[in-house]
Amino acid sequence: MDSAVIMSTPAITPFSSIRIDKDASTPIYQQIAEAIGSLLASGVLPPGYVLPPERVFCAQFGISRMTLRQAMSLLDREGFVNSRRGVGTVVTHRRLSRQQQEALSFSEEIRARGGRPESRLISLDLAIPTPSVRDFFELHEQQKVYEVQRVRLKDGEALALELARLPERLCPGLDRFDLARSSLYEILEQSYGIRIVACDEEISAEIPNSQQRKLLSLPARTAVLVINRKAYMEDGRPLELTRSVFRGDRYSVIVHAVRKNKSILQGTSS
Repeated sequence: MDSAVIMSTPAITPFSSIRIDKDASTPIYQQIAEAIGSLLASGVLPPGYVLPPERVFCAQFGISRMTLRQAMSLLDREGFVNSRRGVGTVVTHRRLSRQQQEALSFSEEIRARGGRPESRLISLDLAIPTPSVRDFFELHEQQKVYEVQRVRLKDGEALALELARLPERLCPGLDRFDLARSSLYEILEQSYGIRIVACDEEISAEIPNSQQRKLLSLPARTAVLVINRKAYMEDGRPLELTRSVFRGDRYSVIVHAVRKNKSILQGTSS
């Protein structure tokens, strides 16, 4: 069950302004999905509201249930609604989407989208790294890394579980800062003169474990989006190795790709 409170179905009034042109080239189900989607995007109905039953929409638009279900399927894929057995079609939170080209911290990303970033510190340890982490940072055998584990929140709602590792030699005394209230990237820039200029990210979907479900208040059958980030300084040295586990129902990544000219890919003939 989603953490949003299920609220009673409002009257059909918010949808009474929707007009369908059955002679238009745009399919009817797409017209309905776009019109309802625009209303939901405007915030007329907050997350948790249950939409009117199918028969009400079908009567208003003069359509079949199959056509309506096609429209609702589109809205579901766009993240506007979610169908729940025994409840109905519920208005959901829109997923927070991120352009993959942006190398932003979590706090910068949330602020850029008009949200309020927060953190809840779980642990801050100075530890001997595993061999793979040591190799990435090019550390000697006894050099340590800071391991910072936090729950990251947007407007008070848990959005991600993050574990960041940074070499102690680059940011000694990091544990004196309040990482629950301050941006890690801002601390690095303002107190250590270190700026991250590039990062590589590997993105995958996983089934969450029990700890992740609890800390992120995940609904049943909700997957998580895992982003493993390697961040680098201006001189090319690695600074951060982070694993972030995002709620799959609240977050998505948009990747912009450009296809090269086929002659470049295949080589030009002489």
